[in-house]
Amino acid sequence: MDEALEAMPERFREGIQQVMQPLVERGLPPALSVGVVATLFGLSIPFIRAISLNPGKYYREFTIRKGKKDRRISAPKVALKLLQSWIGTHLSHSVKLDDCVFGFVPGRNGVIEAARRHSEARWVYSLDLRDFFPSVKIDRVESALVELGYSINSASFIATLCTLNQALPQGSPASPVLSNLVFANTDKALVQIATEEGVRYTRYADDLVFSGQGIVPPLLQDRVCACLVDHGWEIAPEKESLVELPKRLKVHGLLVHGVTPRLTKGYRNRIRAYRHLFAAEKIQPADLDKVKGHLSYALQVEKVPQ
Repeated sequence: MDEALEAMPERFREGIQQVMQPLVERGLPPALSVGVVATLFGLSIPFIRAISLNPGKYYREFTIRKGKKDRRISAPKVALKLLQSWIGTHLSHSVKLDDCVFGFVPGRNGVIEAARRHSEARWVYSLDLRDFFPSVKIDRVESALVELGYSINSASFIATLCTLNQALPQGSPASPVLSNLVFANTDKALVQIATEEGVRYTRYADDLVFSGQGIVPPLLQDRVCACLVDHGWEIAPEKESLVELPKRLKVHGLLVHGVTPRLTKGYRNRIRAYRHLFAAEKIQPADLDKVKGHLSYALQVEKVPQ
């Protein structure tokens, strides 16, 4: 921080330090203004201002296939990606989220740890939110940043750098942590519902899961849906489901009606085939990284302690 202040005009240093120091001490990115960010990164003020005035110019658009649907990706170009990565990384490491959140949280083992929370379940109620990142509008990002301690002007500046067409873009490195921040109050409300109903709750991005070892609380689904609507979220009804034993209970693709999460039979067979081909060095070079990813994931699941 001393080096950054030294690089700024002397007449501004004291005022900037008073605002910057509390953020730096908390590990929050001190993205106070165009001038401060330009100084921190050694870039010109006109360049940073140009990005903040017309962020859409600094994205490239493309489509990827996910399942049976195409997903539109808005990926920031190098300069903007650098700024968003800096903001997202510092926020994700400095902001404490509720322990029900497992998506994009450093130190938490994502879907495996989330599934473990639901071990020995007798039923699983899961639902997804529709268009999660695009549904997080810029005003909600600004409000979440103000709650963290940013001024209104700084929050507006950060939100402008990290949104596209007034919403979080699918493809920005800052979108995951900002969506978690915006959803934090909803998480608190859902945790309260889960506690009152005596059930378990986890969230990975837009995938919400509730489970229990007793009977399904009769008001749970209505309370959860009402809570989400009240907080301004739209549920994807085609992805809402309640499954009870003796049917297979899955959370993030893992079976959870045992002591620890387990791979499904179909996936175990797939892994067995991959291991055989890998040992025989019969994996095509183009498929090697994908296969290694599957083998690593299976090994993590198999090592989950009881």
